[in-house]
Amino acid sequence: MRLLSVLTALALGAFAATAALAIDIQEDFDPLGPTVHKLELANGKTIAYIDDGDPQGIPVVFAGGSGTSVRVFGITEFLRTLRGQLGLRVISVERDGFGETAFTPGWGYADYAAEVEALLDHLGVDRFVAAAISGGGPYLTEVVARLPERVRSVHLISAYSQFDPDDPSFGPLCALPLPDLNDVAAFFAANPNIWFAFAPDSPVQIIPGFQDSAFEDAARTFFVAGQLGDPAPLTAELRRYCEDPVADVSALQAPAFIYQGTADTSVDPLHAAFWEAHYPNVAKVRIYEGEGHDIQYRHWDQILVDMAGLSDRTVLCNGAQSLLLPEGTAERLLAQGATPGICAWQALP
Repeated sequence: MRLLSVLTALALGAFAATAALAIDIQEDFDPLGPTVHKLELANGKTIAYIDDGDPQGIPVVFAGGSGTSVRVFGITEFLRTLRGQLGLRVISVERDGFGETAFTPGWGYADYAAEVEALLDHLGVDRFVAAAISGGGPYLTEVVARLPERVRSVHLISAYSQFDPDDPSFGPLCALPLPDLNDVAAFFAANPNIWFAFAPDSPVQIIPGFQDSAFEDAARTFFVAGQLGDPAPLTAELRRYCEDPVADVSALQAPAFIYQGTADTSVDPLHAAFWEAHYPNVAKVRIYEGEGHDIQYRHWDQILVDMAGLSDRTVLCNGAQSLLLPEGTAERLLAQGATPGICAWQALP
């Protein structure tokens, strides 16, 4: 019996050694998300920013949603491999008062656009793709208005536009008196787990670690620099949406792409209609029937493809294979039972 045990142990050891020889040990570190850099501007202000991807790739200026840090882009990196294959380099500037960027009373959309321009010049970036999700819409539009000749394409994803006093659907919080609005901001700034929580049935819940990563960005936004949940930056941002009109982009010649879920309760579909009328050259409006505010993640694969200049192609899953096909071919397969996006989304209930 003892001899048998020894022989078994030797056999298992030999198997383990053979298996180890078959492992291709990685040479480089796996990324843990975008690195936050700092840049001191000519006016003495220090901004936080990210610059992630192939330096020779297509630059994408990204504006995250309301009340997020510059590192929020990291929660889209469940498709980092696809982003790398498409050669997309992401550049983003942190908005005033969030994350590691100090709060400046009176700061607004025009200041943000000036900071983005300063960073692009510092990095030696000329032309770029412009992309915004949710509350990043008005900020990105200001950048587009400031630098229209440098924009390759614009992508507005579940993007808020501006308050319309004749239609409260454009911004329900805008009807609140300032003290009440500040109370709302104070509550969310002190409870980041509520601010960035997704519904249990949201498609994002099947992405490993997604919700926890979103919570981490919310905590970073409101606490990382010792803000201790200070509501002032979020109050200022919410007031900006209510009081400041979006910039005029009539000089833009590049194409614009708009993405909207019809069941979005955070940014009403009226905003997509606003953008469609506001931008002079709308190339595509991708409407997702019955889907909510989380289309920005559920269809991030298609958005990446669009940003790479391949908007005539569609990402879909046919059987067990993820494909990128010409639009006409994709439409036929979708009609036959294929599903939008990569096959990982097939795990949705």
